[in-house]
Amino acid sequence: MNPTKSLLLVALLLLVASRVSAQGADRYIVNHFVNDPAVIDAHLVITDVEGNGPIVTMKFHDNDGKLIGEGKELLQPFGKLNLDPGKYVSKVANGTIHIASQGGNIVAEYWQFYKNASESWKNTTTVGQDAAGYTKLVCPHFVSDPDVEVYLVLANPDGKDAIVNVVFHDDNGREVGKAREMVKANGKIALQPWGIVKTKANGVAFISAQGGKITADYWQAEKAKSYQIAIPVAGI
Repeated sequence: MNPTKSLLLVALLLLVASRVSAQGADRYIVNHFVNDPAVIDAHLVITDVEGNGPIVTMKFHDNDGKLIGEGKELLQPFGKLNLDPGKYVSKVANGTIHIASQGGNIVAEYWQFYKNASESWKNTTTVGQDAAGYTKLVCPHFVSDPDVEVYLVLANPDGKDAIVNVVFHDDNGREVGKAREMVKANGKIALQPWGIVKTKANGVAFISAQGGKITADYWQAEKAKSYQIAIPVAGI
């Protein structure tokens, strides 16, 4: 074979391999979950993306990072698990879910449905994130408005306390507020932009972490318009 063609073939194979291996991860974090069976029907969905049928372990931590439940399940090749956090957590709680796969990459999602029909407009889902975490993130959109319920959820997948700085800029790039908080190892905090910015604004939030790594979600709900969304915040 022509040496040039051989090199091109090797490069192509490496590219394909890198794309395959980039699907999912062997450690995931769900930044927010609720266990409150009287109020919410919750689902943790874990999917095998490689066909290896791995064993997955789950650790449920409260907002302060305390372990409150754990479990282990076999995931069928190319299949999924649809799990109720209440199977592993015995008390009313919310926090983070740390998922590890032994034998193959996975992806994860969290779904929650309100049992009271009048609150069903708040039904939503969020995707899990690679538990490697980040030291820098950007939230491309936030709202500061007393009539809109907004949470910037900062979670710690790292096992080390992290000092987190959040700087809010309006759409024109002007700094309108900032916060400095600790996110405990395996825990999470939720910041409300209105309490920091203290005026109506739309914009971008830049996040940095020191001492540990973090992941983040942006939650926004508005009763008057009957919607709730939950969006992963991007690492940069």
